[in-house]
Amino acid sequence: MSWSRHKSLQRIRSFRASAPAAAINLSNFDLSYMTARATTIQARRKAGGKSEPLIFDVPPDSAVLVEGVHVYIQLLDFASAMTERERETEASHRRVLSMLHLNYAACDQVAEEFEAQRVDFHGARMHAVIVSPPGPGNERDRAERALAFADAAKRAIEEVGRTTENGRYSTRVRVGIDSGSAVAVNSGTQDEREPLFLGAPANYAAKLAEGDEEGVFMSNRIRKDLGLPQLSSFDTLAAERASRTSSVGETGLSANTSFQSKRLSDAAIMTAASRARNSFILNVGTDANFSFHRHTPPLSTIDFALLTPSNSVRMGLMSIFGDIDGFTKYVDECIAAQRIGEMVSNLHVIRSELAATLSQDFLGRKVRFIGDCIHGLLATGTSYETDASGSVVASVKAAGGMRSSFELCQEELGGIENLGIAIGLEYGETPITRIGIRGDRSVRCSVSRAVSRSEELQGGCTGDQTALGPTALGHAPTSIRRLFAGGVAMGLDAGSVDEHLGSPPIVRSGEVSAAAAPYDSGE
Repeated sequence: MSWSRHKSLQRIRSFRASAPAAAINLSNFDLSYMTARATTIQARRKAGGKSEPLIFDVPPDSAVLVEGVHVYIQLLDFASAMTERERETEASHRRVLSMLHLNYAACDQVAEEFEAQRVDFHGARMHAVIVSPPGPGNERDRAERALAFADAAKRAIEEVGRTTENGRYSTRVRVGIDSGSAVAVNSGTQDEREPLFLGAPANYAAKLAEGDEEGVFMSNRIRKDLGLPQLSSFDTLAAERASRTSSVGETGLSANTSFQSKRLSDAAIMTAASRARNSFILNVGTDANFSFHRHTPPLSTIDFALLTPSNSVRMGLMSIFGDIDGFTKYVDECIAAQRIGEMVSNLHVIRSELAATLSQDFLGRKVRFIGDCIHGLLATGTSYETDASGSVVASVKAAGGMRSSFELCQEELGGIENLGIAIGLEYGETPITRIGIRGDRSVRCSVSRAVSRSEELQGGCTGDQTALGPTALGHAPTSIRRLFAGGVAMGLDAGSVDEHLGSPPIVRSGEVSAAAAPYDSGE
């Protein structure tokens, strides 16, 4: 397993040729677009097909510019559900997967009531966007619908948690809401056809959803759209994150008959919760129906289409998060300068090359793209056990390869010279499965402390840093630990990893020094 500049360059040029900037088909989500899509969806349903969201199955060489309201729903008690007496066990992983399946179903039930576009489920987070009614002049209507949707989703999750298995899956809920322009693009994952939305409002809504206090938290842009007083502070985001909204008690909302008419009644919430519970019983039943097996490495051979709750993987592995640092700002610049084709083409190439580096060069498995971030898994070992130390070494090499591939993309592509890639790595027992709506709208799911920690580590890195988590450091050979002073390595690319692992350290004792034996992956 190794990175090759020649192979990477060939792939990058091939990916760019498949979706050149000049050939990107850009659409605007306006009334004509929505009407055409609604007609297509209705015709497919009459022919026996399934219903689809208004924006769906966007081709890799296309993009849709959307004015919408972005809603991030965070399950606050997700982390505690993942452990049992401070330890991750098969039982605790079954419980947290059941919890996610149940709450994903509740969110989907409510989303249908508001024509909310489900974007992504990722661990404890759901991202949805309200895109209709489209066009300027409808900002208030979209904001009212988004707030009513957020209120309904929170209540439905609380209701289904309260009434299922004596509250075993109950959780507090926090929701962040923001509005603005974003670009809908292909998800990059063949079996998940909902598009990803790139741009500031999705990012900002996610930040508003961060925190320990439950409730619904709006940006000043949403407050403005709703005609509510905006918050004034030196730190606007902090003020918004501390200002919980009451859908029924807040001045300006309780008397807003248009908004109140959009809120779901208690009876409708109970119906949505009941349908989610029935879906859970049909597809999962109980925790015990999540059945785990090991997958013999390499993980690149995992077929997500074959995974179900009763056919799930669980094993020790490395979780890898790679995030394109500075990309949201780049998206906003491209929207403002009408360079969306450039951005979509560049993203297609970068994501494709990062995924190819992980899976082809280092035999890892991509789970999904989350905006401009890639989540992957990697392990070495046998059908009986994971080689933890070998997995750490392989993932560090993969991280180095991903950075080298990204830097090669910067050489080949225009406009991305100011971007970087932040990478987080951690080791732990981790389940891998598909949950949610059965069929082509089920979602890939891999959750564990290692997954959460690797994402946190990536979030704390700058665009030239790679971070290795404490569990991975504990399994790492000395040669790897030397690379990560304080758990973080700067500018760690394929060349520097290979050079370091191939060069013996100097061992000193008193006045005597000597070269230690070189690292041997078989030791």
